[in-house]
Amino acid sequence: MEEMDDDFIRDYRKAAETHRQVRQYVQTIVKPGVSMDKLAQEIEDGVRALVGHPGIETGDALKAGQGFPTGLALNNVAAHWTPNPGAKEVILQYDDVLKVDFGVHVNGRIVDSAFTVAANPVYDNLLAAVKAATNAGIRVRVIVLLSFRETDKSTGSRN
Repeated sequence: MEEMDDDFIRDYRKAAETHRQVRQYVQTIVKPGVSMDKLAQEIEDGVRALVGHPGIETGDALKAGQGFPTGLALNNVAAHWTPNPGAKEVILQYDDVLKVDFGVHVNGRIVDSAFTVAANPVYDNLLAAVKAATNAGIRVRVIVLLSFRETDKSTGSRN
């Protein structure tokens, strides 16, 4: 069981570190004029390179790679839009608000995160409010989880 726990943690750490590095890189290239095709390709190529599974051989992508298709949602599109080969090219504009969502999996253990970017500073307050709301939600979740843990300790139950 201890070996499984070590593998479990190692897989999640590798997925998290891959996600962090790809996210940092993508944030440097998300600028007006970039195509959604290029962004998706950069994300997916970065993930495959860092996890060491290019997905060329049958079954290779099942070991590690993209957790799900890259989501690049512009403006009023809430989520889950991804560029499709052969479709009309979509280019990021100065006044666009872009939500980037991608996941990385290692042995089926998925790390997922999303972030929002906008070049026009008119959206700075919106982005700050979204970040603050996200962080508040995370804090509440942690408090709830910790209270359940304390309840379990006091009652002796295990979940």
